[in-house]
Amino acid sequence: MPRLSICLPTYYQVDFLRETLLSIQAQDFNDYELIVSDDSPDDTVTQLIASFDFKGRLRYHRNPIPLGSPENWNEAVRRAKGDYIKVLHHDDKLYHPGALSAFVRLLDEHPEANFAFGASRVDDIISGKNRVHRPTKEQLMTLSAMPEKLFFGNVIGSPSATIYRNGLGMEYDRRMKWLGDIDFYIRILQQNPRFVYMPEVLITTPTNAIHQVTEICKSSAAIELFEYMLLYQKVAPKLLSDPDTKYVWFRLFEKYRIYSQNDLERLGVKTPSSEKILETFFNTYHRERLKRIPYRIYARLPETIKREINFLLKSHLLQILSN
Repeated sequence: MPRLSICLPTYYQVDFLRETLLSIQAQDFNDYELIVSDDSPDDTVTQLIASFDFKGRLRYHRNPIPLGSPENWNEAVRRAKGDYIKVLHHDDKLYHPGALSAFVRLLDEHPEANFAFGASRVDDIISGKNRVHRPTKEQLMTLSAMPEKLFFGNVIGSPSATIYRNGLGMEYDRRMKWLGDIDFYIRILQQNPRFVYMPEVLITTPTNAIHQVTEICKSSAAIELFEYMLLYQKVAPKLLSDPDTKYVWFRLFEKYRIYSQNDLERLGVKTPSSEKILETFFNTYHRERLKRIPYRIYARLPETIKREINFLLKSHLLQILSN
């Protein structure tokens, strides 16, 4: 039984994958099995894998029918025999030779936790710049108190930044592509809210790469809105009274110019149930949108007119105060 199962779902992208495999070979931790679940319909990944020697630790499986994301992730995880599961996407890399050791220590030293993660370096493929994805202390406190607030934003990072114990009995929701990782994190932390975080960068991940599922999904109303509705159904009991919830929807309404349920049908958005889960948010959105109209008009005015309006308002206020 290996200590760690590295689960590597693949689909083409052999240039990225080569770097991923090299980063695994460079590790100082060797008590692992490497499971490759390949969705590629040709031999490009097979040929690349054959050029590497992992000393018998590699198990390669090619899906006869492509499973897609995230079911290909699940297929790799189902084959895992290790104590810990480390998903590593085919375009991500381990940041330094001690990264796997660091991941394993997080759970070894904290038996009370089932889940751990580290910081990530995000490399912009277009600009060549990079940044570090690292949650703040306040975000970590919120994550511990209410993991459902991941609905507002992913403070953890990609699955490659995480490690968790095998045998927890959960998979990534196959209905999701855009929010599948957030949904998984919420469920695993609902099961056990204790987690371990390391602020050290342990992986690098690209952004703005045209092959990425996130790039394909982030401008698709049909995908993004369906998955937000699906996730909201799961977390709504905890977030109903949170004022930030409506702003998630308002941002999506503005992005896709959605003003009613009819617009969802126009954009081909399937609703995950017969419930009109957005009706209240539509009503609130219309009221707040009307309130914002004067501010939008003001913002577009020439500076000379803005100064005149400000002068008149200030004069009027002074007159009221003097009375």
